[in-house]
Formats: sequence, C-alpha cells, structure tokens
Amino acid sequence: MTSTVDYTPIVLTQLTDLQVRVTKQDAVIAALLSTVERLSGQTITVSDTMRTSVPLRSHQSSDRPPRGRPQVAGAGAGARAQAGKPVRERQPIRERQPFKAKDSGYPSVSLSDVLSKDEPVTIQVGVGKDADGKFTYTSALAVFDGSDLLVTECPLVSSLVGVKSSKPGEILYKFIDELKSAGHIKRTFTIAPWKLCSVERDGKTMTLEEVRSIHSESLKASA
Repeated sequence: MTSTVDYTPIVLTQLTDLQVRVTKQDAVIAALLSTVERLSGQTITVSDTMRTSVPLRSHQSSDRPPRGRPQVAGAGAGARAQAGKPVRERQPIRERQPFKAKDSGYPSVSLSDVLSKDEPVTIQVGVGKDADGKFTYTSALAVFDGSDLLVTECPLVSSLVGVKSSKPGEILYKFIDELKSAGHIKRTFTIAPWKLCSVERDGKTMTLEEVRSIHSESLKASA
C-alpha cells in the first residue's frame, strides 16, 4: 500500500521564508531610496518590477559610515556609484516650461512714461527682399493719445486703422497676422514688440525699447 506524503507544511514554510526575505528586501530598498532622495534632493519613483529586479547587497549597519553616494540617473556628476551595483532610476519626464524672456532688471515702464501725448509712433514689419536682395518693410502709423496707441495709417492692412491699445504687442501681432493672411509674409513670428515700434527724437529714429532703456537707467541713477 502506497503512503501519501503531505508536503503542505513544507511548502507553507518555504513561502513564509520567501515572504520574510521579500519584506526585508523592500525595507532595504526603502532605506536606500530615502538616502538617495535626501542626498540628491530629488523624488524617486520605483515600480514593483524594479524593486524585485535590482540586485542589492545587504545594507550596512547604522554604526558603519557609508562609503559614498549611490549613482542616480539625472543627478550631477558628483553622484557616484558606491555600495554594490549602482541603482539607476529613470527620472519622470518633466513638462517643458514655456520660454520666458530674461528679466532685464528694469522697473516696469508704461507708454505714458516714455511717450508724449499726440506723439507719432511707427510700427514696422519686414516683408521680405526686393529684386536687388534688399530687405523691405511695411509700416503702420499710430498716435499716442495719452494712454493708448491709435493706428491712423496702414497701407497694406486697412482694417488695422482705428485699432487702439495701451499694449504695443496687441497691435503688432494683429498687424503680423493680417499680413500673413493677405499673403504679404509667409509666416508669423514673435519678437519683443517695443523693438519694432519707433519714434523720432532730436532727428534720430529710436525704438521704444531704446527709449525705455534710457528712461529706466535714469530712474536707477536717481534712485
């Protein structure tokens, strides 16, 4: 008569031992991640698959000093591999921030700070090259009424006449869009609006950007 051996206790013992080992490994990984995050100043996310697939040596006892910093992908050149094999983590991709112009360091300046009432302003946009290869431009003429720029003339975009705004950029980009729609330029573009607006001062043509810079520097000097 064949006897039947019950392996259930043995299997349960092995499963219990395996579970204990996994629990200890998770504790080791958590301790290492905490150290890496503290040293690198970055938050690291590790998937369950990564936890079970990355080989790690037993962590050192608390009374023994670490030999170095573990290598972390995305950290600086100073982060080097140390205890055991390096733990390489893929950092989450951060959304790209929109481009922002560098702060010029100038205080905020409005049109009324740099323009006189009824002073004419020319808004000029390049429309390509002529037959001789020279750049050609078209303009919109505006007048500052004390608070806004009012467009009075615009040969290529008649719909712009009568448009007014305290922000030169609003007029400029509407001008550019209409030039593109009418086929005068092939593509739109972005630029600091004050660089394409100009005035006549003492017989010299100056952009509003230049006028603003002079005004801001004088404010700094008198501060």
